[in-house]
Amino acid sequence: MRMSSRPALLLMFVFSFLIAGCAKDNNRIASVDGLKEKRIGVLQGSVHDIYATRTFPKATILQYKSPSDMILAVKSGKIDAGIYTSDELVDLIRQQPEITLFGPPLFSSDLGLGFHKENPELRNSFNSFLKEIRSNGIYGDMVERWMKKGETTMPVVPKVESGAPLVVGLVSDNGLPFTAVKDNRLVGFNIELLERFAAFSGRKLTYLDIQFGSLIPALASRKIDMIGAVMWITEERRKQIDFSDPYYVQGANFFVLRKNIVTSGNQPGPGH
Repeated sequence: MRMSSRPALLLMFVFSFLIAGCAKDNNRIASVDGLKEKRIGVLQGSVHDIYATRTFPKATILQYKSPSDMILAVKSGKIDAGIYTSDELVDLIRQQPEITLFGPPLFSSDLGLGFHKENPELRNSFNSFLKEIRSNGIYGDMVERWMKKGETTMPVVPKVESGAPLVVGLVSDNGLPFTAVKDNRLVGFNIELLERFAAFSGRKLTYLDIQFGSLIPALASRKIDMIGAVMWITEERRKQIDFSDPYYVQGANFFVLRKNIVTSGNQPGPGH
């Protein structure tokens, strides 16, 4: 006698539903402690990479060559959380509210621009420039516009067309408030800083878009004159390059999909 296939199909449906539910629940995060055995994304060659590897030894640490790739991995569910710089994340959340900061700031550090160890003149020139704009109010105005108000439009800065070349390596998708592409041109705090420095020093500015992990090798090989990307000053990096005086203090945070956060009631939460 031929048996009906309906019970078997029903069992398969129930099993698939349970598996999908478990997978969905596995993506839920209640606290930073819950990330210890999750998939965490970091920018290759960053301080975040070192921090995640040391702090979460049981987690799967996945390295990404660009911030855009890491953000996409969080949104697509390839990783459970990413670590990135706090200021850029605040701007990212303005544009993509499905993403949110998670947990308290992890740590913070001074930012500095990078210079070849055999080119102290350029570093000293930048430090003199930085001291000048701090004293005349330009620096404070830049922080107010880019960091506090979320400005996205570049001011008019005089360009040098015939001076000695100044080749700067940066990461174009670093993210606002520091560096981003808008209307086919670079904008952001670091871009304004670099353009003002070029005008101050009488140099013709050229940018090279380079993956973060390749910036220091590019400087070492003199492919670029300086690093203009967001880079934390660390003792390990000081062994390879010289840094300018600190120009900003920046923190780092986890970021996750808002829908994956659970509260004590086991429901998706609004984020931390």
